[in-house]
Amino acid sequence: TSCSGGGTWSLSRDRFLKRALAVAAALAFLLPAGASGYEFRLVPSVAAREEYNTNIFFTQEDPVDSWITTVTPGLLVAGKTERTDAGLSGDVSWLWYSEDSDLDSTNFDTKGWFSYRFTPGFRVHATGEYRKGTRTDRFFEVSGLVVDVLPSYTQNYSVSAEYIASEKAATTLSYRYYWLKYPDRPIWDGTTHVVDLGIAYNLSRFATETKARGNVAYARGLFEGLTIDNFYLTVGVFRAVHELWSVVVNVGGRYTHSEFDVPGLGSETTNDTGVVGDASLLYTGERTNASLTFSHNIAPTYGYSGASLRTAAVFSVSRRFLHDISGTLSAGVYLNTSDPGQFSFRTIDERSARVRPGIRWEATKKVVFEAAYEYNRVDYRVSDTDADRHLAFLNVSLRYPVLE
Repeated sequence: TSCSGGGTWSLSRDRFLKRALAVAAALAFLLPAGASGYEFRLVPSVAAREEYNTNIFFTQEDPVDSWITTVTPGLLVAGKTERTDAGLSGDVSWLWYSEDSDLDSTNFDTKGWFSYRFTPGFRVHATGEYRKGTRTDRFFEVSGLVVDVLPSYTQNYSVSAEYIASEKAATTLSYRYYWLKYPDRPIWDGTTHVVDLGIAYNLSRFATETKARGNVAYARGLFEGLTIDNFYLTVGVFRAVHELWSVVVNVGGRYTHSEFDVPGLGSETTNDTGVVGDASLLYTGERTNASLTFSHNIAPTYGYSGASLRTAAVFSVSRRFLHDISGTLSAGVYLNTSDPGQFSFRTIDERSARVRPGIRWEATKKVVFEAAYEYNRVDYRVSDTDADRHLAFLNVSLRYPVLE
């Protein structure tokens, strides 16, 4: 099935509708109208966005600029009882490019979640997402990587169980499945499985508002001709430094095993070890919220067929100036590296950065206007070239709660 440009996407649409109907039916069954403490929301919405992009292909030379118009209708269905919280949200986006109508496309994104509390100390939670994307920056905010305009489909599912053993000890076991598919370039396809066991223990006897943390995890990445097994262990601490400030720090090590299929030579393997970690500094105020996060570990390289050692630092802050006007600022710096035969077939050495200031006006409870400017830059250190992009947009959204 062709999914690029103005082509058909009937197969994907059928999958989208089947998944949406299945989740909606589950909601109707699991959230009966007579349940105690029952809450139900049905919120249709529509958004229109006009943006100017100075480099739609993110090329180093001869950049192509374009106006891009996006219209996105969506729907949220959600319900909650004393024990259950479940919902489904979905939207379809139509994109029109002033520069080249062949780039016009239809994207979609559907998400669902379900959680159930069996006892006060035991809860299970599951999420799912299925989406189609065609923008070159669709993974940039997560990875710092630019991808081709060829359409990609992603499925992302997770399930976790949380058990509070006592007032001081809690444990969480989770599994995540991530699937990425390029119909026009199957060599870029990939699948990732992650199993994680985390333990937290309250150290209030020794330090107030402090918890010790431990995590052990295993991740397997399956790509065309490449399998990556990554084992890592971290220990850390969470501390509420102040009623407005909190900090989380986790540090540990990893062992990574990569197996490559080499034509005519069978398979070759490499083993690698290193330090991993993550840290977050959070501020939660009455009118201001801010966060600064840092991470360092093996991560998939979307559209590159493999993985990289990714180091990322991300900052975000939001400030409500008036009851209906707020401002935002987000920024990120990313470093992706891999030697050939380490985590990917080819050398990856890219440094990326982004910054985006914006403003939001809640004209009414149903109508919201947003405007923002974004700058992105990527340094391709292997070829000693770089590319940058400027983007500005105005977005207006309307949400009309039928039930809330």
